[in-house]
Amino acid sequence: MVQLKIIYITSLFLTICFIVTGQDTYKPQKLKNTNILIDGIIDNNEWYNAEKVILDYEVNPGNNITPKENTTAFITYTDTHLYVGIYAYANPEEVRASVRSRDDFGMISDDFVLVRFDTYADGRNNYLLLSNAFGSQLDARAVNALTDEERYDISFNLEYETKGTIVSDGYQVEFKIPFSSLPFPNGINQKWNFNITRQAFREGIPIDIRSQPFDRTDPCQVCQTTDKLILSEITIEKRVELLPYVAAGLGGEKDNINGPINYSKLKPNAGLGVNLDLNKNSTLEITLNPDFSQVEADVTQIDINSSVALEYPERRPFFNRGTDIVQYANGAFYSRSINNPLISTKLISQGKKERVYFLSALDQNSIYQIAGEDRSYLGQGGQSFVNVLRYQRFVNKNTRLGLITTNRYFKNGGYGNLFGTDGWFLFSKNWRLTYELSLNFNEEPLADWIDTEDRLPNRSIALNGERFNGKSIYVQLYRNTQNWKSYFTYKDISPDFQADLGFVVKNNRRWATIAHAYQIFPNKPAIQFFSIGSKADVLYTYQDYLKTISIDGIISLKTLFNTEINYSYDWDVFKNFLGRDYKNLVSNRFDIQNNPSESFSMNINLVFGRDLAYNEENPEIGKEFNFFIMPGFQISNKLKISPSIRYAKLKKLNEDAYYYNGSISRFSVRYQFNNFFNIRLISEYNSFTERFFIQPLIQWNPNPSTVFYIGGNQNSLNDFNDEIYSFFRIDQTQFFLKFQYLIGL
Repeated sequence: MVQLKIIYITSLFLTICFIVTGQDTYKPQKLKNTNILIDGIIDNNEWYNAEKVILDYEVNPGNNITPKENTTAFITYTDTHLYVGIYAYANPEEVRASVRSRDDFGMISDDFVLVRFDTYADGRNNYLLLSNAFGSQLDARAVNALTDEERYDISFNLEYETKGTIVSDGYQVEFKIPFSSLPFPNGINQKWNFNITRQAFREGIPIDIRSQPFDRTDPCQVCQTTDKLILSEITIEKRVELLPYVAAGLGGEKDNINGPINYSKLKPNAGLGVNLDLNKNSTLEITLNPDFSQVEADVTQIDINSSVALEYPERRPFFNRGTDIVQYANGAFYSRSINNPLISTKLISQGKKERVYFLSALDQNSIYQIAGEDRSYLGQGGQSFVNVLRYQRFVNKNTRLGLITTNRYFKNGGYGNLFGTDGWFLFSKNWRLTYELSLNFNEEPLADWIDTEDRLPNRSIALNGERFNGKSIYVQLYRNTQNWKSYFTYKDISPDFQADLGFVVKNNRRWATIAHAYQIFPNKPAIQFFSIGSKADVLYTYQDYLKTISIDGIISLKTLFNTEINYSYDWDVFKNFLGRDYKNLVSNRFDIQNNPSESFSMNINLVFGRDLAYNEENPEIGKEFNFFIMPGFQISNKLKISPSIRYAKLKKLNEDAYYYNGSISRFSVRYQFNNFFNIRLISEYNSFTERFFIQPLIQWNPNPSTVFYIGGNQNSLNDFNDEIYSFFRIDQTQFFLKFQYLIGL
C-alpha cells in the first residue's frame, strides 16, 4: 500500500511538472511542391497534410487553464519556406482588427496570432512573427529581461508574408516564412523550439492563449519556448542583397518676418547597402553614404528640467540588426552615438555556442558626451573612426559569458577605448545573476566642443588633452516566484568612467537598490492582477559622502475595461545636488493605460509633488506638476487619430511664480489604405521654445527594406516672435523624398 501511494504521488508530481514545463514535438511533412496560396483562407485542399497544433492553454488571466476560445494551427514546409496557417474561432463581430502599417505598436490592442521561434533552442532570444486578422505585421525580438520595455525589441525586422481574413466563425491567417530570413544553426536538418500564441478579448479583457503552458515563476520568459519543430533536408540559401537608394531635399527659410521663403538648390543624394550571407550563421553588411534620416519625427521630450542628456530610441535599420547582442545595463554601447557615418561595415555571426558582433564606421560628425556627478555635457565633435567588437559564449543553457571592446579615434587627436566582460547565470528556476564590468582608457582631444569651467574630481570638463581611465560595475540578483518578485542591484561608476560609444550621463557613484513585491493573479473582472511592493536606494560618491536615500512604494493593478494602473510614491529622504543637501522630496506618479474597445484607447501619466529646479544657478525646491494624456481614436479600420499633450510646471514654494511652465501639444492622423501604403500628418507645438511644426508624409513600405516616401517639414522660428507672435506661422520649410529598393541576387 505504501509503495502504491509512493507511485501515485510520484506520478502526480511528474504530471504536474509536465503540465507546467511540458513540451510537444511536431514533425510536419515536407512538401516537394505546394499549392498553398497565401490569401488568408485556410483551404482544406491546400492544408490537408499539414501538422496540427492545438492552442489549449490559457496562460493569462487564467493560469494554464483550458481556454474557452478554440484555435487550431497548421504547419508544413518546403525546401525554402515554412508555412503556418492559424484558424482562430470567434464571433466575427467581436474580432478587434484594423489595417495597420508594418510594426505599428497599436497592433497589440488587436486580436492577433503570433509564431514564436527559438531557433537555437538555448533561450538566447525569441523571434516573434505577429499578424492581426487583416494580415498586418509586427515582428520583434524578445530577450531575457525584467520588464516588457526592455524585453521586446520591435525595431527588429524579418521578411515574411501574411494574409488574414475575417470569416463567419472567426478569422484565419496564413504565414509564408522564408528560411533565408531566420537566423538558425548551419545544417539541412533543424530542430527548433517554438510555440504559437493567440490574443483574444473576453468582455474587454485580453486573453493570452498558447500551444504550451507558461510558468509565471520562471524569471526567463524566453527560455519557456520549448515545443519542438523538426525540419528535414531544407535548403540553406545564401542571401546576396543590394539596397540602393536615391533621395533629394529642398529647403528654405525667411530672412525676416515679412519676407518670402528663400529656397536653396535641390540637394540630391544616393547610397548603397550590401548584405552578404557568408554562411547561414554569418552576415556581412556594408553601407556607403547611408541615409539615416528618420521618416517620422521623434516625439519631443520635455528636457527643460533635466540636468543630463536624454536618450532616444534607435530607429535606423542598419544599427538595429543585431542589437540584442550589444545590449548593456551600464550603457557601454549606444548606437546613436554613431551619428553620421560615411561608410560602415558590420559582421554578425551566431553559432550554436557563440555569437560575434563587429561594427566599424567612419563617423563624420561625432558626438562627445561627458558624464558628471550631477550633470552631463554634450558637444558636437569632428570626424572619428569607431569600432565595436562583441563576443558571447553560451557555456550551457544556464550560463553565458561575454567580452566587449569599443574604440573611438578622433581625426585631430584623442581617443576613447573601453573593454568589458559580462555574465548571465540561472542558478535555478527562480534565481538569476547578471554582471557587467567595464574599464575605459581615454585621451581627450584638444578641442572647443564643450564650453564650461566645471570640473570633475580629477580633471576639467574642458577638452585639453588630459588622459584618464575609469571603471563601471553592474551586478544584479533577481528572484521570481508565483507571488513574490525581488531583486538586488549594485552599480559602481568611478568619477572618470566614460563610454565614448555608449550612453553614460552620471558617474562618481556607488549605488545599491533592493526591491521586493507581492503579486497575485485573482483572474476576476475587477482584479485581474495586483501587485504591491517597495524599493529602496542608497547612493554614495567615491569621496564617501552620502548622495541619495530614496524609498518608493509601488502598486500595480489590472482591472475593468482593459485598464492597467501603476502608482508609485517616491520619497527622497535625502538628496545632494551640486553640493547642497535637500530633504523630504516626495513625488507621486500615476500611469494609466486603458483600451476598453477597438475604437478607443487612452494613456495618462500624472506626476505631482516636490522636485528641484535642476537648471537654476542655485537649485531650489518647487511644487512639481507634470501631466501627459494621449487618447487614440480608431475612426474606422483604416483611419486613426492620436492627439496628445505633455504639460509640465514647477512652481516656486513661497511666491506665485514658476521656474518653468509650458507644454508640448502633438496631433497625428493616419489613413492606412492597405498594409503597405499610408498617408499621415503630424503637427506639434512646443510652448517652451515657441515653435510649431507640421509634417505631411506619404509612404509605401511593402517590406522592411523597400520604402518610398515623400513629405516635408514646415516650421515656425521663435527668432521672429518678438515681432509678430503666431505659432501657426511658417518661417522655414523643407521637402524631401526617398526611394530605396531591395534587390535580391
